[in-house]
Amino acid sequence: MARDLNHRTVHVDHLRKGEDVLVSNSLIAGSLSGLIARSVIAPLDTLKIRLQIVPLEQQQKQASKITSVARYQSRSLMMIKQMIQKEGIRSFWKGNVPGSAMYIVYGGVQFGSYSLYNNILGSKMSWNAQLNGLFIGALAGMSSSFCSYPFDVLRTRFVANRTLQSSNINLKIQEIWTHEGVQGFFRGCSWSMFTISLSASILFGCYETLKVYGESHDNKFILGSASSISGVLSKVVVFPLDTIRRRIQLRSAASLQDVVNSEHMVETYKKYHGMGFIQMGNYILRQEGLASLYRGVTMALCKSVPSTIVSLWSYEAVLRLLPSSNN
Repeated sequence: MARDLNHRTVHVDHLRKGEDVLVSNSLIAGSLSGLIARSVIAPLDTLKIRLQIVPLEQQQKQASKITSVARYQSRSLMMIKQMIQKEGIRSFWKGNVPGSAMYIVYGGVQFGSYSLYNNILGSKMSWNAQLNGLFIGALAGMSSSFCSYPFDVLRTRFVANRTLQSSNINLKIQEIWTHEGVQGFFRGCSWSMFTISLSASILFGCYETLKVYGESHDNKFILGSASSISGVLSKVVVFPLDTIRRRIQLRSAASLQDVVNSEHMVETYKKYHGMGFIQMGNYILRQEGLASLYRGVTMALCKSVPSTIVSLWSYEAVLRLLPSSNN
């Protein structure tokens, strides 16, 4: 469970290159860490997605050029107020079932595949710990993204629904299958794999780099803030790609009328049809400005920091509790 470092006893870092962690234990710990993290950030996740999927109108685009923190906070508070008034407090947990399932699958596959790839490649490659974390993290991100993506699509559809009536997950699955086929569950998946791989590589690479630096320089601040810094950096870099992906997940929805709240939004989503990922990103950038691609980033950061901290901490904590772990 522990090892000696300069006469100090510290917990083993199970994500370190060369650490031999049982894949089964890593799957269990990763799944539980994903579920725990989801329970912490569900309302913030809902607000983030709501902000991402609403296109900025032209007057909003002009105002966004001088957008202040106060203006952004006012917009977010207005959305919170409208959700409570029109949909009730339960609206902040819309999509909680597929969202929780997504986090369990994503967390389990992410950490499980990270341990698997680390066991297979970590001891065979001559690269340093930082490159190991970056490369293995990217592979783990691709694996977890693909396996959990259908739940992500379902979560987005549930969160986007602005009606008071609760949606049934079985009916939503049937709706997507009937109108869009199996590809409906994987819209934007290839770019999601790229986005999450980039995010995961930054997350694990930065985390490992900071941990190595903190240990070698006996810097407690760096050691304590490694997960927070890694989470913020990875989120800021990939957030515009995530916004595009959210809108791709919605543009073919049969129940789009339950999502849109203005004629402008209806027309905008109609124009998205037939666009590729890059083309759609360029269109959003031209029509709405860079600010639109970063709508919801504050919420994302607010949830990303505690989510990353809870996820990494609980993963290590659960592994330490499993008696068969190779600690």
